[in-house]
Amino acid sequence: MQVGCSLSGRGEVSIEEVRVKSISELVAEVLKIGASLGSERPLWHRGQSCSNHRLLASLARKVENPKALLSLEQRLITRFRQRSLPYWPAGYPQNDWEQLFAMQHHELPTRLLDWSENLFVALYFASSDGARDSETHEGVRCYPSMWILDPVGWNRQAKQLQEFPDVAILTTDSDDLKAYAPLSNETDLARRYAQPLAIYGAYNSARILAQRGSFTVTGNSLSSMEDFASEHSTSALWKFIVEIPRVQIQRDLSTLGFAESMIFPDLVGVSREIAALEGLS
Repeated sequence: MQVGCSLSGRGEVSIEEVRVKSISELVAEVLKIGASLGSERPLWHRGQSCSNHRLLASLARKVENPKALLSLEQRLITRFRQRSLPYWPAGYPQNDWEQLFAMQHHELPTRLLDWSENLFVALYFASSDGARDSETHEGVRCYPSMWILDPVGWNRQAKQLQEFPDVAILTTDSDDLKAYAPLSNETDLARRYAQPLAIYGAYNSARILAQRGSFTVTGNSLSSMEDFASEHSTSALWKFIVEIPRVQIQRDLSTLGFAESMIFPDLVGVSREIAALEGLS
């Protein structure tokens, strides 16, 4: 089965949607991608409840342009910092990036898009994010979808980074991310690349650690990642439509020893796991 990106008649790359009907088939296809890239290139995974949803950060969906996003993000970070102080250990120095990662993992919209280094973590979210097998989006049936990203290849194909052939996954102290920093001004915004970039975040919560979290961060554009892949001939992104009933996905993950408390290493996760075992969820 062919996977990945295919050339359109105009020479542009379009994301090919590959349909899989079992977890084993999905794993086999992902392993093929990994083998084609080599062991030194990690893969990131993102599960979405509906195959028609776009790869776009939650905050980018709420605004009309990058300047509006910048302004809204500044207000959200300031208010989150003010109100979250009692919940952090005394004296814990949260910098702006750490605030942004904490906001993302506590369900406040940000310009970050979650990815996981663990395929099964992403598959769990694809099957449990509230959608039902009978639901539709814009008239098309919603299937769970799995996105696979080569983060090194993605960053290397960013137009402004192509002169640096050894660039890899960026960290928050990278020079290339300075303009992307939270609480930036409009001058910084103008210096951001249009394309989202793949970055490592701070493991400042047990959930980020358990979920093997990583991120892409929105740049100076509100286009989705698949739009960039099509417009810029990026061959570092793959999409799979998972044609498996959601309840079956969760049963199969349970059979493989993948428990809810592994995703949410707290009492919420334990409670959800017990409820599922007793058929109450």
